[in-house]
Amino acid sequence: MRIALLCHYPDDDTAPAGGVWAVGRNLAAGLVAAGADVHVLRYLPAPAGAAAAVVLSGQSPLTVHTVPLPRRRSQPLRRAAAVPALIEALHAIQPAAISAHESEYGLAAVRSGFPAAVTIHGIPRQEFRAFRRWRNRLDLALTVAQDWLLVRAARHLVAINDYALRQYQQRTRAQFYRINVPIGEVFFQAPERQPDPATLLMVGGMNERKDPLLLLQALALVRQAVPQVTLRIAGRPPAGPFGARVQQTIDHLDLAAHVHFLGALDQPQLAEAYAAAAVTVLSSRQETAPAVLMEAMAARRPVVATGVGGVAEIVADGRSGYVTPPGDAAGLAQRVQRLLLDPSHAASMGAAGRALAEANYRRELVGRQYLAMLRYIGVKRET
Repeated sequence: MRIALLCHYPDDDTAPAGGVWAVGRNLAAGLVAAGADVHVLRYLPAPAGAAAAVVLSGQSPLTVHTVPLPRRRSQPLRRAAAVPALIEALHAIQPAAISAHESEYGLAAVRSGFPAAVTIHGIPRQEFRAFRRWRNRLDLALTVAQDWLLVRAARHLVAINDYALRQYQQRTRAQFYRINVPIGEVFFQAPERQPDPATLLMVGGMNERKDPLLLLQALALVRQAVPQVTLRIAGRPPAGPFGARVQQTIDHLDLAAHVHFLGALDQPQLAEAYAAAAVTVLSSRQETAPAVLMEAMAARRPVVATGVGGVAEIVADGRSGYVTPPGDAAGLAQRVQRLLLDPSHAASMGAAGRALAEANYRRELVGRQYLAMLRYIGVKRET
């Protein structure tokens, strides 16, 4: 079955990109393993003077079609321009069904005339509220508009958790399918090892939505009981006005010796970082289905996360980790401290998390579920 997979797509498994970029790579591999002929369709900024033609790479059963778009456009305008360009490319591919991810890809899919299922990865209107800076909100405004349009037009939507289902089911007449996101095999393949004592890991960007300031406040509290505690942060280092606030908080709380920025890590390096840390912590204000928690669980590590979005659907509270109230630094610190001071308890939680990850997030499993759904909507269209 010829499937068009519309998504952001990194060129290799070691790419540092996470989130929906990693989902695209993992889902393509899962669909191929399930027997599909996959045609990935993405857009990228074109180098100056480059030809406007679609660029093909790879070969059956996995072909990548790249639509070049002029660099001179701002990111929001580039997303708007992507929709007609993607539709044109879809008519050249002639897929039996489409799986689309992110708002501009979803809008192109539902307007193409082919059977299409759009996966909801984020809740743009909730992300909009999580940011206070006008630049972030301006960038999200177009995404919110595209999301509104595609939800009105979509006939088939994939919800990656019950939280996403609740957010959308009153806004559309589309048929819903409940399928988890896949994570990379590299996180399941990391060798078993003892974690570095008193070491925490945060994975993500330094922005308001991830709320690293809350985690730093919790770290200062943990330090009172575990003086040698260290927080490692994987992702882009602090930058801009919010980055300055992060650095000021580190200095104010006297945490400079306890916070280490690792920078952007590729997938194998990130798998090693999970295995090396005693606990992975997420302090976000807003999330939908953070793969960070799934990846840490696959690496046999307990997690502590704020109970926002679909977090409580990933973390079995008290069994594979802990879910704490958002904005509660003391509650976050208390749970982290308990795991650091009781390594055997942390190890048992890590083992439980690994079992949950095996049962829910392997890419071959998710690929089979997607292919069954796409076959169904393809047949439904024919009848």
